[in-house]
Amino acid sequence: MHSTASSLTITADGYTAQIGLHGGQLLSLTSTDPSSGAGQDLIVPAAAADGAFAGAVLAPWPNRIEQGSYVHQGTSYQLEVSEESSGAAIHGLLHDVDLSVQQQREDQVQLSGILEPTEGYPFRLEVVLTYRVSSFLGLTATLAARYIPDAAAAAEGTDDDAEPALPTAPFGVGFHPYLSAGGAPLKACRLRLPTSTVAKTKTSGKMVSRKSVSGDMDLTNGPLLSGLKIDHAYTGLPEEGWTAELLHGPSGMMVRMISDTPWVQVYTGERINRSGVAVEPMTCPPNAFNSGHNLMQLAPYEWVRVGYSIEAIRD
Repeated sequence: MHSTASSLTITADGYTAQIGLHGGQLLSLTSTDPSSGAGQDLIVPAAAADGAFAGAVLAPWPNRIEQGSYVHQGTSYQLEVSEESSGAAIHGLLHDVDLSVQQQREDQVQLSGILEPTEGYPFRLEVVLTYRVSSFLGLTATLAARYIPDAAAAAEGTDDDAEPALPTAPFGVGFHPYLSAGGAPLKACRLRLPTSTVAKTKTSGKMVSRKSVSGDMDLTNGPLLSGLKIDHAYTGLPEEGWTAELLHGPSGMMVRMISDTPWVQVYTGERINRSGVAVEPMTCPPNAFNSGHNLMQLAPYEWVRVGYSIEAIRD
């Protein structure tokens, strides 16, 4: 384990990951090429994708909330509009929270922190984020979270003549790595994702329809990404878990992601000159705070866990 004031590095079995303490961001991930001994990027380093949420952990919501406004249990809330171009609140609040090291060793780190209530999201969350690298599955990342209501919120849900009806907290999680097959040009790579349904959304994040994948939106057979421009949320994924594979045919290098979320956002990285493709596991679709689709309602003190893995496969 190596650390600086703002980040730390874990390493094992040829994998090396740099983790930022600010928001628990995955800053870089490399795997050693056995033939050359050189480290190859499995994600686009955050330093090369400034402002693109590269490697960010997205909670308590992924993607966008239209106009930053939503209603929860009869009360209206207004979040800060954090993306001017869409007029939406984007990618949650956790990315601005400083986390502390709870446990550490050479191949693993566990970070923890508190997302304090705000006017737009008045729900205190405790989060524990664990990263590990190993020969089995490469890098694994797991976010655990629970809602801890303050005394006033708990009192509001108490009825002297009935069982307490404690409030819940609306919640969703996403992760934002840009996959890279050792830095190979995206136009020479194929992306395979076993999904059957793609969502159509407005720029604001509002989901307006879903349809079966077809044409350029169909990733089931691993199309070449040359000429494809994608920024869409997919669902219809295998319930037992799914695998996304980014393959660079000329070198035989593949980057494999595994997760079991019901949604995944795919973005071909035009903002970062297509240096990688974002494959973002999400527990809910865009604007879920308004639509309610797959939105979690966290009961007080109960933990939920969500994660993914990234590994290198070489031919």
